[in-house]
Amino acid sequence: MKKTVRPLCAWIGVLIAAGGVFLFSGDVTVLSVRNLGRPATSFCFKTASSEQLTLFYINSMYSEPVEEVFEVTDGDIILKAVRTSSPAVMEYYGFDNPRSVQHLHRNLGRAFVIQVSVNQEQRVTIGDRTIHLRDLGNPGERVQVRVNRVSPASFILSGMMHRREPREAPVKNP
Repeated sequence: MKKTVRPLCAWIGVLIAAGGVFLFSGDVTVLSVRNLGRPATSFCFKTASSEQLTLFYINSMYSEPVEEVFEVTDGDIILKAVRTSSPAVMEYYGFDNPRSVQHLHRNLGRAFVIQVSVNQEQRVTIGDRTIHLRDLGNPGERVQVRVNRVSPASFILSGMMHRREPREAPVKNP
């Protein structure tokens, strides 16, 4: 009986060691969206390299919808395009040609910050997931979109320690 138990224990040990190597080697690209004033209010998920994310908002000056399309590449966030049907908004952003889509390749580094709007809708969409910025904070608060490369173990532990889905932010009474 002892002869059959030892090889089984050895194989279990090998599988556990292999799993540990997998969890601590390599890396995973993670996108986090968090309120800078309330770090516990955050959303974090794994993303593929070259995956696109879209920031939708209403331009406050012209009250026109705008979409900014970003791509996660090599640990950085690249602004790839700006979309709007308003020539005035395109001019406001410095584009001479009033096309509805302006293609760019502007490296923003690992993060950018958005201020939660008082009245306008704002949302970040990546794949089939949408995060409404109002769910992360009150008007005027700053929300950071950041890309990180972490080990699978770090991603799993971070998911256990932090909330992954945003909740409604408490409304402040004037």
